[in-house]
Parts: sequence; structure tokens; C-alpha cells
Amino acid sequence: MKREKRQTADIDVTPLIDVLFMLIIFFVLTTVFVRGSVNVNLPNGSPPPVSDRNPVILTVGSGSSLLWAGKAISRDELVSLVSQAVAQSDDILIAGDTEARYGDVAEILDLLRSMGLDEVGLAFEEVTQ
Repeated sequence: MKREKRQTADIDVTPLIDVLFMLIIFFVLTTVFVRGSVNVNLPNGSPPPVSDRNPVILTVGSGSSLLWAGKAISRDELVSLVSQAVAQSDDILIAGDTEARYGDVAEILDLLRSMGLDEVGLAFEEVTQ
């Protein structure tokens, strides 16, 4: 008796691999384009109980302008003023304008953290009902 040879089915996976690589490239490129600055309105809410100390208010304006207790300052001046506030154990409260870029506020928070300031308050507008 002769045995019949079985023929194996060859499946060409090259087109499948091509499609998968195209999908990977598509997803990588679209995730890169999603990043960027998104302008948002800062949240409203009700304030927590007020502490006895008056915090120093650092205002981040819409054009990346900085105000320290109402006085316009540069980023270089901010470093020395924050150092003085940390030495005096003053609280710092960041008031970000609703037109300010989120990246500017995050950059200021990162600068304050790098200077050893772990607790910073964020100002918001109180909602009255």
C-alpha cells in the first residue's frame, strides 16, 4: 500500500505583517500629534477653611506674565522671591488666569517644587449659589 503524501497548506503572512506595521505606524503618528497645549477654563469651587496666615499670591497671567503680590516680576526675580518666602515659611498661592496656558502654570509649579516647596495652593473663583 502506498501512502499518500499530505500536502501542507502554506499561508503567506507577509500581507498580514504589512497591515500590522501600517497600523502601528498610524497609531504612533496620531499619538504624537495629540500632544500639545490645550486651553481650559480653570475650575470653580468652594474654598477650604482659611488659615491664619496670609499667603503670598503669585499670579500667572494670560501672556505668561507673572505678578508677585500684585507687582510684575520676571522669572529670574521669582527664584529669589520664592527663596525668601521659603526662608520665612510663607505660604504661596498660585492664581492662574482663565486665559493663562496650563503649561505656564505647570512650569511654575515645577520650578517651585525644584526649589523645595512641596505645598502650594491654587486659587479659584468661589461659586455662590
